[in-house]
Amino acid sequence: MTPEKTTDTLLEKFSHPMMYVNDLGRAVAWYQEMLGFEARFVAPNSYASLHHPKLGMRLDLHPTEANSKDVGFGPIPYFMTADLDAAVATLKDRGVKVGTPRSEGSDHRFVSFWDSEGNTLGLEQTVHR
Repeated sequence: MTPEKTTDTLLEKFSHPMMYVNDLGRAVAWYQEMLGFEARFVAPNSYASLHHPKLGMRLDLHPTEANSKDVGFGPIPYFMTADLDAAVATLKDRGVKVGTPRSEGSDHRFVSFWDSEGNTLGLEQTVHR
C-alpha cells in the first residue's frame, strides 16, 4: 500500500479535542457558562462530552489524577471569532483570564485564554479575503 492510500483511509474527519481537568463538575460548568457549550453526557467524576451548537463542535473532558501534569500541557484548541477585541472584552467581563492579543503577519490576530483548570485555549479572528 502506498503512503497516500494509508493516509487517505487513516483519518476521515476531526473528532474532538480531549481536555484533562482537575475538577470535572467545575470544568463542565465553566464551558457551559463561559462559552455556551451544552452537556451531552456527564458521568460524574469520570467523563463528560460537551457540544457547542453554533460551532457544531464536540469537546470531551476527562478528570486526571491529583497533581497530574496532564492539565495545562495538552493540545490547544482554537476557536474563531469575527471580532477579537469584542470577544476578549466579553471573556474579561466574565472573569476569564485572557492574554494580550497579538498577531503574526498583518492580518492574523489571536489571543490565548484559560479555562477553570488552567488549560490554554486559543481564539483567532476570522480573516475575510
